Amino acid sequence: MKLSLKPVDIPFLIGDTVWVNQFCGVDSQYPYFEAKIIQIILDGSLSNSIVIRHRNETHELVVSNGIYDLKPQGSTKGLPRMSISVEFLRPQSSLFATEKELLDYRNGVNEVPALPASAN
Repeated sequence: MKLSLKPVDIPFLIGDTVWVNQFCGVDSQYPYFEAKIIQIILDGSLSNSIVIRHRNETHELVVSNGIYDLKPQGSTKGLPRMSISVEFLRPQSSLFATEKELLDYRNGVNEVPALPASAN
């Protein structure tokens, strides 16, 4: 029996700077923040598990969630590291490449960014 991993696009890489659509700081004084990605944890929880009940030569495992470990940058630099969960198989509204993209999303100018073509 073989176990294969389904290729999944992960929206950002280690070392990327992103804009995070989440409150942070003392009393959540910042409605969003800029952060550097320190690590990505591929979620191995029960929802990402595979139960094998049928005899097959190959079974496919899909890692559909991840946890981004983030170090605040810019005006929030010095705040403690934070983690945020992201679903890889659905459009996500937590991490953005630029502050403009985040603000456009928050102001209703743009919908949730589309998934990369290979994820559809």
